[in-house]
Amino acid sequence: MFALAAGLVATPAHPGDLRLEPVSVILRSGEEASTLWLSNTGKVPLQAQVRIFSWSQADGGEVLVPTRELAVSPPLLEVPPMGRQRVRLVRLAPAVPATETAYRLVVDELPPAGELPADGTLLRYSIPVFALPTAPATAGHRLSARIEEDTTGRRLLRLENSGDRHARIAGLTFVGPGGRRHVLAPNLAGYVLAGRYKHWPLPEAAAGPPHGRFEADVNGKTVVLVPEAGLLTGR
Repeated sequence: MFALAAGLVATPAHPGDLRLEPVSVILRSGEEASTLWLSNTGKVPLQAQVRIFSWSQADGGEVLVPTRELAVSPPLLEVPPMGRQRVRLVRLAPAVPATETAYRLVVDELPPAGELPADGTLLRYSIPVFALPTAPATAGHRLSARIEEDTTGRRLLRLENSGDRHARIAGLTFVGPGGRRHVLAPNLAGYVLAGRYKHWPLPEAAAGPPHGRFEADVNGKTVVLVPEAGLLTGR
C-alpha cells in the first residue's frame, strides 16, 4: 500500500510528447472492458508502464493499493514517434460492486535503456476509474464543509461526501464576508469519494472564523458550500 498526497492528476515532464485519452473512465454495470489510448507526439519512441490500483481516502488523504479486480493490457509498452498504442482495461471481479468503486490508472514513463533524461524528470499520468453498481444512485454526491484545525494550528477545509457517488471538485474558491475571492485551486482541486472526506489547506485570508463561503464546480455544476458552525480541532 502507498499513500499519495499529490500527483493524482496528469503532470507531464515533457509537454506534448505523451498523451493519455480519455482522462477519466466510467465502467457501467455490464461493461467488462474499456479502451484508452497513449499517443506520442515526439520524435523518439517512448516506453511506459501501466498499472491499476484500488483508490480510497483515509485521514483526508489519498491511498492507492494494488488490485486484482481490474487488469491492464499491455502493462509494458512502447509508443512509436507520432504514433499511438491502445491499452485495454478489463474487469476481472466476477460481480458488479454494490456501491461505486474507485480506482486509479497510473502510467509511468520509463527511461530509455535505464537512463534518466537530462533534466532528471519522467512523466506520470494518474487518471480516475469508477466502476458503477447495478442499482442507480440514490443520493448522488452529498457534500458538507467544515473548518478544521490540526495539531500544529494549521487550518484546513474539510469536505465530506456522505453520498453514494464521487464528487469532482474544480475551481475551489473562498468568498469572504465582503465578497473578496481567494482562489484555493483554479483548476482541478481533486475528488471526494463516496463516503469519504478530503482536506485542503487554507491560506491565512480564508483561515479565520468561517464567516464566508466556499464555491466550487462540483461534477460540472456550481455549488456554494457554507461551513458548519464550530471548529474541529486536534487532528
